[in-house]
Amino acid sequence: RRGEDGTAIFAMSDQKDVALEIRVTNEPSDPAEPQRDGDDAHQAQLTAIFPPELPYAALRPDEGRGHGPVVCDANQNGSRVECELGNPLKRGAQVRFFLILGTSGITVHTTDLAVELLLSTISEQPGLEPVVARARVVIELPLSVTGVAVPPRLFFGGEVRGESAVRRESQVGSAVSFEVTVSHRGQAPKTLGSAFLTVHWPHELPNGKWLLYPLSLELGTPPVPCSPPANPLRLALVQPRGLRGP
Repeated sequence: RRGEDGTAIFAMSDQKDVALEIRVTNEPSDPAEPQRDGDDAHQAQLTAIFPPELPYAALRPDEGRGHGPVVCDANQNGSRVECELGNPLKRGAQVRFFLILGTSGITVHTTDLAVELLLSTISEQPGLEPVVARARVVIELPLSVTGVAVPPRLFFGGEVRGESAVRRESQVGSAVSFEVTVSHRGQAPKTLGSAFLTVHWPHELPNGKWLLYPLSLELGTPPVPCSPPANPLRLALVQPRGLRGP
């Protein structure tokens, strides 16, 4: 997809690579006067320079095209590749292929990427300026959250006490334990960002009385900080357990 300014947007989740589509043409600059230019281009070559977050991985040709094969040669770390487009690249030719780029260097701190493309030929060709392919990066982690309440149904029929008269856990209703699991189904990113989970529960009745409130939080490994802390009524706890209902 593309942003409002037309810049491509990479929605990264767990894909290992992306493809950069390359199109090269050798056509007359003015279709109305095709004989003025557009001759065969000898030793036509494309040089691509990649950011460290997006190194070159492979070449994928466009099957079914009439032009000859494209051959690419990359340096050791994949930051630069030179592709031979034809010798010569015929007049009127159109070359299309894909450069496969690895995403292992992209982290949650990567916001944009730029690949510089430069054509060259030993034939006369003025005005061959570099072209920069740009993309913004959005990290989409395939997170999921599940929750289980134990017990799933709860009844309370004891003595009703006002909030000011409640001092101990035993003076309020039975506990409800909620087990929440957050999982990441995809490939773990090299650099972790910040992920937040917000849990909502019925806080009070229309008359302002407490309905459910957290007494304790039993966190996983490693410990996860939560705010605000549990036990807002500051009750004396017999045994740390989940949510209480009057």
